[in-house]
Amino acid sequence: MATPIVSIACVHLFQYLLIKQGLRAGLLTVAIQILRFFLLFRFFILSLCILFPTRAVTYYRYRLFSPIFALVVIVSILQESFDVIKILNVHIITLFDQSVTLDGILTTALGLYFWIIIVSLFEKIYQYFLSNDLRQKFLATEAIPLLIRYFLIGFGVVLIFGYVGISGTALAAISGGLSVGIGFGLREVISNFVSGIWLLFEGALKPGDVISLDGEISEVQRLGVRATTIRAIQDNSEKIIPNQTFFTQNVTTLTGSNNLVYRSLVVGVSYRCDPDKVRKILLDIAVNHPQVLKSPMPAAFFTNFGESSLDFELKFWLDDPLIIKTVTSELACSIWHKFAENDIEIPYPQRDLHLRSGFSPE
Repeated sequence: MATPIVSIACVHLFQYLLIKQGLRAGLLTVAIQILRFFLLFRFFILSLCILFPTRAVTYYRYRLFSPIFALVVIVSILQESFDVIKILNVHIITLFDQSVTLDGILTTALGLYFWIIIVSLFEKIYQYFLSNDLRQKFLATEAIPLLIRYFLIGFGVVLIFGYVGISGTALAAISGGLSVGIGFGLREVISNFVSGIWLLFEGALKPGDVISLDGEISEVQRLGVRATTIRAIQDNSEKIIPNQTFFTQNVTTLTGSNNLVYRSLVVGVSYRCDPDKVRKILLDIAVNHPQVLKSPMPAAFFTNFGESSLDFELKFWLDDPLIIKTVTSELACSIWHKFAENDIEIPYPQRDLHLRSGFSPE
């Protein structure tokens, strides 16, 4: 903040000396105005960094606030040296019997850019102040900002085109000629758009859900209008899935109505072991594990007289689908150690071989 203040003081001093000498100081006056505006700009950015996350402020600083500042500086300098109005009214081309000027081209390009960025900024502010409890209670709150965003963008396009003088007849002629090609080319995009809106309103998927897609466990990161971003648990890779995939393929969600997951672990022991003792050991191991839920309680079952072993199944509940593999591995290791301490054998497959004597190939 000190640099702009010192610069303003120095330019003021230099302006005063020029005026005392009877010289013009028009550009210096403009420079003083620009430095004052830059000082306000720096104070504005600093205030935003205090109120909002720095990363978001930096993003919109370089995409919105800095371009506006640069535009003001350029216009201020040009106004001091040239007649900006005459330059902007220069005829460029004639389109649909309408004169297209430099003012119309710049207004259309810059207007559309700034309007889209401002609408995106309002959407981010809305999501920032929306509490997590309200977001989970009303699932449609994920869809409402997106619908408002696209509505405002479309409304802004109409306003800007109307301001620069592009008539509805010209727009109808352009859109009519491109409607067939756009309809075929954007068929998948439109399908994904409609699917995304339906997913957002229905609440079938939301960020944080754990799903199984094509046999792979993944976590939903972001739900967009066109596509959904998911993160694979196995290798932490991110995938962009078109929204219509969730309507054309079978998708299993592990966190639909709640996060409870029911899992089982199968183990076989020797026929010489006591089944009641094995069941008690399995239950003790599950109950004493800190991440296995006590309600619902785990259960151990004697399921079958196998060919080589007595088969048991340990069933347990977890409240986080992402820890299934870790907890199952820890339980299996504990079972192995506990069986070894109690001389409980996990047998190999056994086969009885009978040799017949006196057999002749003939």
